Amino acid sequence: MGQRTCDSRRYIERVITGDDRGILSWVLRLALLPWAALYSIGLTAYLWTYRAGIRRRTRLPAIVVSVGNLTFGGTGKTPAVIALARALVGSGKRVVILSRGHGGSADGPRVVSNGENLLADAREAGDEPVMIALSLPGVPVLVGRDRRVTGMMACERFSPDIIVLDDGMQYWQLHRDVEIAVVDAARQFGSGFVMPAGDLREPRRGLARAHFILLVGGSALRTLRAPNTPEQGTDVGEHFKVLPYSRLKETLGRLAPHAHIHDCARAIGGFVSSVGSTDERLPEKGEKVISFCGIGRPESFERALRDAHVDLLDSMVFPDHWSYTADDLRRIEARRAELGAPTVVTTEKDLARIIPVIPNAVTNLGEIPPCGRDDDTGLSDSIKGLCALRAWLEVDRIGEIAEHIAHGSH
Repeated sequence: MGQRTCDSRRYIERVITGDDRGILSWVLRLALLPWAALYSIGLTAYLWTYRAGIRRRTRLPAIVVSVGNLTFGGTGKTPAVIALARALVGSGKRVVILSRGHGGSADGPRVVSNGENLLADAREAGDEPVMIALSLPGVPVLVGRDRRVTGMMACERFSPDIIVLDDGMQYWQLHRDVEIAVVDAARQFGSGFVMPAGDLREPRRGLARAHFILLVGGSALRTLRAPNTPEQGTDVGEHFKVLPYSRLKETLGRLAPHAHIHDCARAIGGFVSSVGSTDERLPEKGEKVISFCGIGRPESFERALRDAHVDLLDSMVFPDHWSYTADDLRRIEARRAELGAPTVVTTEKDLARIIPVIPNAVTNLGEIPPCGRDDDTGLSDSIKGLCALRAWLEVDRIGEIAEHIAHGSH
């Protein structure tokens, strides 16, 4: 039952993102277009109530910065939040991260990290907040569906200068001083269809709210002409056209005429045994590995591994934000043993999600142990050779963004 559920969720994700180009997927997409039109109309009416003063956004006693995007799936929001928070902390500011906690069981406000200790795992708080907390020692992280409530809690407990909203672009109820939109240069506007027919959370015109646009992959495209996104343009899923880099910049300029556009590049390091660790080893050329992940864009992870010149024997894909079970870990280990791979590689986000499955996990930041240790639960050595591929986002002129935010000159 678990595997069928996993496969069904993966298929639905591929239909929504436009990656599945079969006849059935097009029938489903077309059937949902009327609902997408109704959603767009309803969203426009809802946002009008704020402009008309009928509804009011809550203001917090701190500078509020939202980092988000227009589409579902992985565009680089979480790495962008981490990079921005580091830059702000480096400028001497007290920073707190607020997240909805997607995939977690906690409904009310919850402190994931007080900056010193991890106080909630991925099952409670969601994988992204845990990954952020482990990557940013000294920065408190809170989750909750109502970020007005978690925002006030953050201000009362931690007195931040700046609050960063992870995935906050569509959180309309809270006033933001700075809006940062993340756009993946390879995926751009996704399928082009608004939910539920596609992966756009709102129409493209929503970019007009952005003060800054982080174009992920932009610097690589400009200097290296990455083969998956050539200058003449390419197709995503062979149906959805991707604009070439020069035209994309022009389109972003029209949609967000007042935004500053900053190129970003995904940087890949070595293999680490815990989230946020900088103690890494470089993969050996031709090293035999298998991989697994449950993220929005699994193909980007597989591409990164191939760019590292490892011998990728197999790749096991789970739905985005998948909650791993002991059976999942055993199935991964069985596949590793079958293929004789000494190394199993996943993402840091997935590694954070596995922590609840590891008995007696240490909760001090930076001290989360890897899987595969001895215990009496039947999970000993559940995945031999498990590690994560360290990755981060390099943002062009990120110091300028931090300075603009800190001094309110956006």
